[in-house]
Amino acid sequence: MMGNEKTKFNIKRFEHQLLASAMTVLVDDFGYTPREVFELMDDAKQQLWGALAKLANERKGGNKQ
Repeated sequence: MMGNEKTKFNIKRFEHQLLASAMTVLVDDFGYTPREVFELMDDAKQQLWGALAKLANERKGGNKQ
């Protein structure tokens, strides 16, 4: 069984390029270490989960008013 293509990194996908670009800018332009980038991503994941889940639910038609 194939995994979800959206959750497997593929540099040919534009949205994945955006993620890679943001991570690269943090290292190249702002002096983050790779470890710091991944720690930042972990913290962002924790802080943004609720907002992203709400957005996804609304996109699927939840909470129609």
